[in-house]
Amino acid sequence: MLNKVLVAAAIFTAVASPVFAQADITCDQAAMAKLETDVSQVTDSARKELAQKELAMAKEAMAANDQDKCKTHMSNAMKGNDPM
Repeated sequence: MLNKVLVAAAIFTAVASPVFAQADITCDQAAMAKLETDVSQVTDSARKELAQKELAMAKEAMAANDQDKCKTHMSNAMKGNDPM
């Protein structure tokens, strides 16, 4: 029984974490400029390329006024920006 509870808690945490993290992302020009600066400083070429693609898609979504899509791509760009 305890194992089932622990497994359920782990699954909930894995699913809920990205949702909560995305909730505090603001899709506006200031946040986009900061993210662009952060992405430009990435040294790993593969990570930088991924982050730049996500940043471009976030900009397109912001221009289309699609906040959810913008936040998702900004979040993905931030993940590509994080050194693991």
